[in-house]
Amino acid sequence: MRMTPEEKKELDDWVEKEYPKSIKRMEASSPFHRIGKYCIGGGILLYAIFIWTHINFLKPTAIVSLLLGMGIEVVALVQYFKSLSHDD
Repeated sequence: MRMTPEEKKELDDWVEKEYPKSIKRMEASSPFHRIGKYCIGGGILLYAIFIWTHINFLKPTAIVSLLLGMGIEVVALVQYFKSLSHDD
């Protein structure tokens, strides 16, 4: 489907207007997302170490880390979606 020059200009204008808002939304949820990602990665690493070494306290620690990471990711998503409903 080809776009007319008017449609292209309209799309470019819309992107110029909305892009800064989108970046602000992503930056607002970014710290939570980063922390959640590290917790999930740490949980996976701890579980892998548990499988290789069979050190008993690593399994519950890995599970708690994974659950904490998933919870933090939910907070990041909720914060992002809340920012979608508050157009500045």
